[in-house]
Amino acid sequence: MKATTVVIIFAAVCVLTMLTVMLKRKCLFKGLFATVFQGVAALYAVKLIGLATGISIAVNWYTLGTAAVLGSPGVALILAAEAIFMR
Repeated sequence: MKATTVVIIFAAVCVLTMLTVMLKRKCLFKGLFATVFQGVAALYAVKLIGLATGISIAVNWYTLGTAAVLGSPGVALILAAEAIFMR
């Protein structure tokens, strides 16, 4: 199994889990909006703080999508992946 397939399966499981929890709590739209807003805000906060610390994340469709779907943990995942694989 390719690494890309594993990542896609993992992302699908994360999204389905989040949607299931939000549907059971009856807060789907409010929860989705909060997750998207929190993730994008965290991404731009890291981008702005990166000017002072030297840690930066490229803002593109992939990072925006990850931040929007997974929220702040998605931004932490991007930072961890960059620290592990890009350095």
